[in-house]
Amino acid sequence: MESLVESSMVNRNLHYAPDYVELVERALQTALTATPAYASWRRFERSAVPANVFLHLAALPALTKRELRDYGPAGFVPAGRNLGQALASGEVELVQTSGTTSDQVTNVWYQRWWNECEANSWQLNRYAREAATGSHREAILTSPLCSGVPCEEALLPPAERHIGRFLFLSERVDPRTWDDALMARMVSEINAYQPVLLEANPSFLAILARYILRSGAAVYRPHLITFTYENPSLIHYRLIGRAFGAPLASSYGATEAGYVFMECEYGRLHQVCRNVHVDFLPFRAEHGGPLVGQLLVTTLTNPWRALLRFDIGDLARLAEEPCSCGIDEGLTLAGIEGRTINLTYAPNGRAVTQGEIDRALAQVAGLVEYQLLQSAPEEYGLSLVVEGAAPAATADEARGRLQTLYGAQAKVSAEVVQAIAPDPPGKYRLVKSVLARDTSALLEPRYAPPVLEE
Repeated sequence: MESLVESSMVNRNLHYAPDYVELVERALQTALTATPAYASWRRFERSAVPANVFLHLAALPALTKRELRDYGPAGFVPAGRNLGQALASGEVELVQTSGTTSDQVTNVWYQRWWNECEANSWQLNRYAREAATGSHREAILTSPLCSGVPCEEALLPPAERHIGRFLFLSERVDPRTWDDALMARMVSEINAYQPVLLEANPSFLAILARYILRSGAAVYRPHLITFTYENPSLIHYRLIGRAFGAPLASSYGATEAGYVFMECEYGRLHQVCRNVHVDFLPFRAEHGGPLVGQLLVTTLTNPWRALLRFDIGDLARLAEEPCSCGIDEGLTLAGIEGRTINLTYAPNGRAVTQGEIDRALAQVAGLVEYQLLQSAPEEYGLSLVVEGAAPAATADEARGRLQTLYGAQAKVSAEVVQAIAPDPPGKYRLVKSVLARDTSALLEPRYAPPVLEE
């Protein structure tokens, strides 16, 4: 296992296409020699193997959203490019991230690059390769503040929610406001539009799936359903799979970094190597390492945004065996373990990821929605939405599974609720904690990035 982790960390033994090292080397040199934000990074020399670009990257600090804010959009534009002219011509625009896990960040948005990244990600899933042409019909169900046309005062006709090849299914930010009539409209529009791909926030689509299963409504089966905007729960997979009977895949990325991983038809996530380089920093063994760790992303092909070792804010779990789909280039993940900000801690100090919590709760029959809050070092409150005739028994089983996960000293409570509210701007956080801890202390020390001094 140690060789797997070491190869994932410095990328010496992983398989890549012949030009991959050249792409990484070019991205590194462009950032360090021609991009204003990295002036202070130039003092970090190559490690003992000068010819190995991966070891050079591994010797660099991690880039955080704080630096993105401090230097602004222009700080990450390589020399020789005129941001003002590109903005005036419409070649690029400035967009803001949602700011759900930290303050908002303003990014230079280059649509052509984004489209190329998306097309590259499609090649990693059989169903996307078969159907995604770039001109295919696509329906989208997410918070309209993330993607779409928001309107809380009235329902909008399809013509106002149909933009290009995209049909946005909801204008409402909070699914708690959806009634059966609105969800019936969504189903009717899916049936009429017959999207090749259905892209969705998994929490939103799971709520629609529950309506479909409850009402017995017939719904069109897309060629592929992709999950974006949130890390999907196993409960989401189960409900949506039952309702739609379509292949499901998680498409993982970020506004800053583009498409980073795509789930294949066998349930593994593969690195989008044409777009990004990914460093995997394993946790200490007591916190789930070496298979669980932090992701740092380096963009390779965006001419307007040079990011080195960007802390994307998420944790991952490495796949232990080669994937049955046959893709062996770059990193392969068993799954995304959740955001670092969603880490909770057992009373003994052990870090517990959202993935661990989800795998425990997904086994509880009748549980269709949940949110866990750690309010103190030993206190955990679970809110859960239940379907079935025995909500109290379901709550008790869920509480018991979390008690086992956190240990005998944990004080776990469980409350059945009618619905759970999304966080701004319409994304659900399945796990929260009021504890603020330095997650760098969880890393295996020899892989921790150097600290960039003020």
